[in-house]
Amino acid sequence: MEEALPQDDGSKGHDVIIEKSRDMGASWICLTLFAWRWHFRRLQSFLMVSRKEGLVDGSGDSLFSHIDFIHKGLPKWMMPQLRRNKLKLINLENGSKIEGESTTDNIGRGGRRTSMLIDEFAAFEGGGYDVLSATADNTNSRVFNSTPNGTGNAFYAQLQKGTPRLRFHWSRHPEKAEGLYEGDDGRSRSPWYDNECIRRAHPVEIATQLDIDYQGSAYPFFDPKTLNQLAAEFASPPYHQGYLDFADPHSPELREDDHGNLKVWLPLGVELAPRQDRDYIVGADISMGTGASESTLSVADRMTGEKVAELADSNMSPNKWAELAVALCRWFAGPGGRPAFLIWEATGPGRTFGKTVIEECRFGNVYFATDDKRLKRRESDKPGWFSTAEGKKDLLANYRDLLFSRDFINPSKKALNQAAEFVYLPNGRVEHQGATNTIDPSDRGDNHGDVVIADALVAKILRERKKRPVDKLPQGPAPGSFQWRRDQREGQNDDEW
Repeated sequence: MEEALPQDDGSKGHDVIIEKSRDMGASWICLTLFAWRWHFRRLQSFLMVSRKEGLVDGSGDSLFSHIDFIHKGLPKWMMPQLRRNKLKLINLENGSKIEGESTTDNIGRGGRRTSMLIDEFAAFEGGGYDVLSATADNTNSRVFNSTPNGTGNAFYAQLQKGTPRLRFHWSRHPEKAEGLYEGDDGRSRSPWYDNECIRRAHPVEIATQLDIDYQGSAYPFFDPKTLNQLAAEFASPPYHQGYLDFADPHSPELREDDHGNLKVWLPLGVELAPRQDRDYIVGADISMGTGASESTLSVADRMTGEKVAELADSNMSPNKWAELAVALCRWFAGPGGRPAFLIWEATGPGRTFGKTVIEECRFGNVYFATDDKRLKRRESDKPGWFSTAEGKKDLLANYRDLLFSRDFINPSKKALNQAAEFVYLPNGRVEHQGATNTIDPSDRGDNHGDVVIADALVAKILRERKKRPVDKLPQGPAPGSFQWRRDQREGQNDDEW
């Protein structure tokens, strides 16, 4: 902890994360370090931040009340001359100070700091991204201290970024760990822990307050344990990886590259092309292409229910993504050279995507929206799947059912990990935890959990269009197409002749 702060040898310090179980004394340790520096180092400047002013300096269990308690226990000869005001403590003898702010203030307005404590960071409104951005230039040493609160926040993002961390798990506490043993699920347990589980009852509270479990600390839509089982059973490296060269959109080719954005879980032949005795489905989720979230394509074999390919990119415009999606459909051609069936989310950037698919690429093997609420579900003249709050929940529920029943086999570890980040919101909606917390406003809302949405769209077609054996699949032009109608007409003329 001390090494994260600037040192006398000239080191500037660094950010650090403290992930903790509840009541492990992490805040006390940070404040004791700040108080020690305030006493014995000149011109130190510390800032303590929490989500409410009362948690920083107020009656009861506030940050400043901890420091006040420390000072009350010191002999008088150790206490310097000081000035103690609301949200401020100044050492008049060496010029060091400790100040406090809440997230409702203009964070960091006091200039450069020796270090900052950002307490219970995962619970900050809006995910804490504004605070993360506002404090970046104020100090090299930010201490992000928190229990987990799901994955859709800046605290978890900093953890994923690789920020150095300290882990204060309850099993490191000598009293709480007395009688420590391993449970059936492989987690550490003790008599104290067992009593806490009974007292807290709800699994989300247990995950948040005790287990330092980020997925379990929200209300997950996909059961994390089942997702872990599926990952252990099916997750695997792809057979091939590379880039799809679609300079000739009617004859796309795979250029193998270990860093490519196309992953294929299917053995390819000498010409690096998928076998054409299968029936493929392509699901597409589209972002604005600004880098904040990914556009994704998911490909499944309708006969086996297996996901066979995944393609993701965060910097491609909806128009260009449409061209790539059509090329991928043509690369995954089925019997008779029929391109794969394409379904996409038509809201948001999906409108531009769909227009390009239909009008510019002139691609017709696509999904048309249906009214699922009517007894007779009829296709409309609107291409693509249109998302609503209830429709999205139903879409994900169908995907979950097929995934958990093993009717949809997903070998992508990335996709399964992303599924663990979908949660129930207080209003009953289902959303990816990062959907409302991106810094880029053009990609806010429904453009996160991208791989999962593409997978779910594929699963929708798997459910609606049952598997058929190869010998019953159309071997020629698509039914209803111009070539199909011409063949029908010529056949009738031959009979009459």
